[in-house]
Amino acid sequence: YAPAPVYPQLAQAMRIEGAVRMWVVIGRDGRVEQIRLIDGHPLLVRAAMDAVKQWRYLPSYRYGLATRVVTTVELHFRLRDSPSPPDRDRKPVRV
Repeated sequence: YAPAPVYPQLAQAMRIEGAVRMWVVIGRDGRVEQIRLIDGHPLLVRAAMDAVKQWRYLPSYRYGLATRVVTTVELHFRLRDSPSPPDRDRKPVRV
């Protein structure tokens, strides 16, 4: 379960886009236990953290025991009318 963040209205009005990176601790039950900001625009941070707090992961096991996991999460905020970044892995299509 991983709901998308709600794009903050002020950030939309100001046409702010970008990524928010967070350090996340996932508990033995798959719930997010801790979140710490690595970087991101201040107007986007709260929405990103609120979304990630709701995420649920499948528990990770080590030696048959559920274990906590530390990872980083990056959420991207992009306005709908913005051009997509170039896809480096895609080859041009000739018509």
